[in-house]
Amino acid sequence: MISSVFGKTKPVNYILVLCFLTLLYACALFLRFNREISLETLPMDVLGISALLLSVLLVNFIVQRNQLTGSHSYTSYFFALLVLLFPESLLDRHALVANLFLLLAMRRLISLKSLRNVKAKIFDGALWILVGSLLVDWVLLFMLLPWIYVYFYEPRNLRNWLNPLAAVAVVGLIGAAVAFLAGIPDFIGTHYRLRWEGTVEYWAQWRNAAKLGSYILVVLIAGFTAFLKLGKAGHGRIVVMRLLAISLLVGIGVVLLRSGMRGSPIVLTFFPAAVFLSKYIESVRKEKIREGLLVGALLICLAVFSGEWLLA
Repeated sequence: MISSVFGKTKPVNYILVLCFLTLLYACALFLRFNREISLETLPMDVLGISALLLSVLLVNFIVQRNQLTGSHSYTSYFFALLVLLFPESLLDRHALVANLFLLLAMRRLISLKSLRNVKAKIFDGALWILVGSLLVDWVLLFMLLPWIYVYFYEPRNLRNWLNPLAAVAVVGLIGAAVAFLAGIPDFIGTHYRLRWEGTVEYWAQWRNAAKLGSYILVVLIAGFTAFLKLGKAGHGRIVVMRLLAISLLVGIGVVLLRSGMRGSPIVLTFFPAAVFLSKYIESVRKEKIREGLLVGALLICLAVFSGEWLLA
């Protein structure tokens, strides 16, 4: 059933995912985490769900445009399941919006494999990452990606190595000017503290540590399997998978540094994780096994979500 629906790229697939995430967002915030509906928090709530839904559409665009997977919708399916598995990610609206900017950066950086407009793509990628870091300071760690992409694609051109620094200057000057006009001239200095913001209480709960550990293990296994299946693929596709793996590891680092009782930025890891899980599923040739894995993933995520809700 699931494989027959999401095994194709039809508009109805994305409508189902978007409707599911909208219901999940409302259920998680107002029932699971007992958030009150108020006019003060409504703008941020609308911003959070808008960023989440746009992220799903952008993930689909990146995957299909760059042919990261086959012609199916499994990536959107797994992205939605990961939100179900980690509903605490919905509490961090800053991370939801920062993830949207990070996806815009990944869209430009992944398209570097065509070797067209390299300088503009490197600059744009770095620019979007820096904009995202204005919301979540630790997103700055993703600034490693533009230089890593330069290393893999055009390392001999010195200007490519300097383009991310140009983006830093642009965002820094514009950000400082806007902060000054807004009456917070010390925003840049106070925002980029880059210190551990996690809480001992969050990681002391065995459920959080066990869930994150299991998630990382499953995604790494799926990623390793995807790399094995890429043995005969072109060099460009292998490089993209390597860069997605680096993005996943950087995202995990940000999660460890910033997760707390008020939310988690684990949504920053969902894009590469969903791609790896999709690559694994499409490598399964037997339809019954593929269907069993898809249904099993859904049931596990529902069980974890419900179990945490009952134990809360």
